[in-house]
This record gives sequence, structure tokens and C-alpha cells, in this order.
Amino acid sequence: MFRWLIDKLAPPPNQSPPQDATVAVTAAPSKPDYSGLLRRRAIYNRHWQIAAYALTLRELPHAKHSTHAYRDDEVLLCQVERLLANHDFKHTDIWVEMAWSNIAQLLLHDFSNLPVLRVIAHGNVNLSAADLIELLPQISQRNIILGATAKHWHQSHPTLGEQLKIVALSIQSPDFAVLSQQVAICRQIAPHAQLWINDVDSREAAEACFQLGADFVSGQVFTWPEAQQIHFPDSFIRLNQILQLVRQNADAKLIADELKSDPALSARLLRYVNSAALGLSHPISNLDQAIVVVGNQRLYRWLSLLLFSSKGEQELDETLLEAALNRARLMELAGQKQFNHVECELLFLTGLFSLLDFLLRVPRALLLKELNPPEQVIKTLLGDSTPFTPYFELALSSELAGPSIDQLAACQLSAGDFNRLQMEATLWTFSALAT
Repeated sequence: MFRWLIDKLAPPPNQSPPQDATVAVTAAPSKPDYSGLLRRRAIYNRHWQIAAYALTLRELPHAKHSTHAYRDDEVLLCQVERLLANHDFKHTDIWVEMAWSNIAQLLLHDFSNLPVLRVIAHGNVNLSAADLIELLPQISQRNIILGATAKHWHQSHPTLGEQLKIVALSIQSPDFAVLSQQVAICRQIAPHAQLWINDVDSREAAEACFQLGADFVSGQVFTWPEAQQIHFPDSFIRLNQILQLVRQNADAKLIADELKSDPALSARLLRYVNSAALGLSHPISNLDQAIVVVGNQRLYRWLSLLLFSSKGEQELDETLLEAALNRARLMELAGQKQFNHVECELLFLTGLFSLLDFLLRVPRALLLKELNPPEQVIKTLLGDSTPFTPYFELALSSELAGPSIDQLAACQLSAGDFNRLQMEATLWTFSALAT
């Protein structure tokens, strides 16, 4: 996975690296034509893996008028159908959120290229019991799994919960007792359904949800109230020592000598250099030569990505890498109109490094002191106000309910721009991690 990903991030081989060896992302050759209507959020399972992405239509100016609800959900389903027709989602579950009153529209669309589509219905159930008896089996036959938000539908349709496979609950109170009561009600009204809890704002809150029986959570789950340790794994220290030599443009022999202290890392580098990604005509077995061929810029990127596996084989590593790449790519795309290429590289690096403190469970300031990235990256991640700050806040808000009007304005983006860029970043990350 890393070999392909590095090659995807890398500039052409004949491009000379900048003095400051930072992560660079080449612009996509052509941008897909998205209307910017879809918004997505990640759904995490008990193993801290991204189990799915939930898609919904961004709030439109007329969204509060019920007369437009049918048209809005039709637009949503057309957008999802179009997305699925152009991208392979066979290894990623897709959930769609739409109104109860419009679920019959599901029968008018083709989602056969997905193994299964999960639909979370919201709002009032204004369908009769007879309509539901006729409609639900037809939906099920199309490999569509139906769920619902935890509203008061069980009062008018007390048996509906028996047929639901998912119940979505938004946290209304940080009080553990209140949340426990809400979870108990969900289990009572939909005894066979999995529970998805939204709007989680910390890792502690997410763990509390799982302890109460939640199957999935969404929100900003990669935050700790305080660091859990003040030391780094040995593998991180070795990687970072080499990373600093690369950033200082040290001699290839000096970098090679440092690499030789880690035989496994040396072997990985040689495999990468001799892979089809670089397309060399002759194999290379010498580390000095390998470093010269790869170049400092590519080597810096390669080592930066390996930081996400510096704790060894951990369940969380790939999830964090996916989340970090989503942040990094979104920031880089959002800043392209305002910043030059070098600054966009730093935006990407800011997003990429923003979750390493969570992975290693060390204070962010200590981590940045060890990594010593460019000053703009350090200041942004430590909370100082920089030109990158609005883009970092945009990336963080994308993991919750979405950016505010002020946050969008600070990045000179419309809501449609944001949704389009968020979807592009997500699809780019899918492509990177699927290979």
C-alpha cells in the first residue's frame, strides 16, 4: 500500500526537490465533475476502523420547506447513483440518509454495483402500515438495508422497529446516565438493530458509547483530554532520526549508514526502489544508490507515511492514516486557489501530521519538537493563528456536522465548493488505500 501511495504523491522523477523537503501532492490530471451537493461523514466500528461513509445532501436554502423534500431526496439518490457508477465502492460500505416519506424512491434507482446499501430514514413516518408492509420487502429484495433515526415513530408504528437493522442516535447530552437511557430505549424499540451514535466529540465519549452497546460512532473521535505518555516508541525514534537527516539534505552515505541500523527498514526501501512504481531498468542493491535514485523529497514522504506504522501492527494505524490523508488532501485542495505549490505541500503536511500525537499518545508540542517540520506547520498545529489555521479548522469541522458559514468564508469557499472538495479528498484517499 505504501509503495503505491508514495508513488501517487510523488512529483515526476526529473523534478528537482525544494530545499525544504516536505510532503508534496501532485495535482490530479482532471477533476471529476461533482456538483458539491453531497456531504459525507466517517462511521467507525468497535475496532476503530472506518466501517462506512454516510452520505447526505447538504442543507439547501429551501430545505426547511416540506414541499421540496421529495425533490431533495431525488437529487440525493441521483448524486449517489452517479457516484457509484464512476467509482468502485465494493470494499467500502455506503450509507445514505433520507426522509421516511421518500423511501419509495429507492425502487427507482440502480445500486446493484454495491454489495449492499444501508439507508437511514429520518423524520416522521407518514406511511400507513399497509404501505410499509408492501414497500419494505421490495426494498429488501434490492439489497438495501433499512434503518432509522431514533425518533418517535415507534409510537405510531410500534412493530416497525422489529424490521429495522440500524438505529441512529445523536448525542443530546454529555451526561452518561442520559445517554445510557437513550441507548436502552433504542434497544427496546428496535431489538434487532445495530446502534449508530452520532456527534461524538472525543475518544472518551466514543469509548463510552461502545461500552453502552453502540456498534458504530461518528464524530471527532481522535482527541484525548490529555497525553497518555511522554516517550516515543523506539521505531519512531529511528524513523525520525533518518527523517531529520533527509530534511537537512544530509549526504546519501550518512543517511544510508543510519538506515543500516534498521535492517527491516533498509529492506523495505530497497523493495520500494526496485518496484514497478519507479520502473528502473536495473535492480539496485546498494542503499547509497537507492537514496540517490529516490531523492530526498520522495524519501521524506515515504518516511512520514511510515510514522503511522511506527508502533508496529496496530488496528488503529490504517484508520488513522485514512483520516489523516482525508484531512491532508482536503486542506491541500481547499488551499489551491490561495496558496502556491510549496505552501499547498505544507497544508498537506499539516493535515498528515495532525493525528500523529493521537496515534503515539504523546503531547503534540513534544511530537512537533521531535519531528521539527517547517515552522508554519508547527505553529498551526500548536494553535497559533496562521494563514493555514482556517484550512485546518475546516478539516476538523468536516469530521463533525460540517463547517460553519464563517469557516467557509475564511477559506473563500461556498458550501458547494466544500462538499465537492471533501468528496474529491475522500475518493482520492479510497484510491490510495485500496491499492
